[in-house]
Amino acid sequence: MKRVFHIAVFMLLAYLIADRAMVHAQAGEAGTITCHQGAQLVKQDALRKGFGELAASVQEENFLSGCLVTGQGTVHGLLARN
Repeated sequence: MKRVFHIAVFMLLAYLIADRAMVHAQAGEAGTITCHQGAQLVKQDALRKGFGELAASVQEENFLSGCLVTGQGTVHGLLARN
């Protein structure tokens, strides 16, 4: 049982490392932006739609936190990665 647990932990770590390597490899591709740039786009879009400064800032922070936690996000058809 202990051996199965160690194998599962090892496989999970290997997956996370491989996923992070792919994120960094794809970061330089066309059509990708950083999470911070994506958050700025979300805020500008919210301001254009008539939201106030505070509401637009909340949307910006929400996008940024989600993007940083998951490692990616999508805004206006662009892929944002950290």
